Amino acid sequence: MTGRKVGDHIEIEEEDARAGQTGTHLRYILVIGLVLVVVGFTAVAMGWFG
Repeated sequence: MTGRKVGDHIEIEEEDARAGQTGTHLRYILVIGLVLVVVGFTAVAMGWFG
């Protein structure tokens, strides 16, 4: 990890600053989670009002 001092802070490279990898599968996980939440709310609404 290399960094350089700029003013009163230290700048490091983008790859060094990342906490983890980002991949294309993250998009699918978020979409599936959102769909499951909508289905869950719909099931509760149908049971409550139906």
